[in-house]
Amino acid sequence: MAKRNTLQKGIVSDVFSSMTNHPSAGMVYDAVHEKYPGISRATVYRILAEAAEEGVIQRLKLCEANDRYDFTLGKHYHVTCKCCGAVADVRVELDTDNISDGAEGCQGFSIEDCHVEFFGLCEECRKNNQNKN
Repeated sequence: MAKRNTLQKGIVSDVFSSMTNHPSAGMVYDAVHEKYPGISRATVYRILAEAAEEGVIQRLKLCEANDRYDFTLGKHYHVTCKCCGAVADVRVELDTDNISDGAEGCQGFSIEDCHVEFFGLCEECRKNNQNKN
């Protein structure tokens, strides 16, 4: 069955594509609801889930309670602020595709996937911490 392009999908896509903060579904809903209060939370969540399933966007399962979403589909990593939870892209060369070739002590496992997430303080939180001292 072919997927339909609906007005709601277009609205959610437009709002989501303007967000550069790797938003959660709740953040996308809040931004959509501000401009289009008639679109329900369930509709926004469904549209994001379908887009991730179709490979149009990436669902990020980071070390926090809520999944985040990302338009950047190429191989890249993420850094999460330990203070405010902000998420940003990190472009660094890591050969995670061949990690099992050099990994010792895998207890007989063949490594099929690898998740790398960096943690630190964003610029704003670093400034706030400096101002407190």
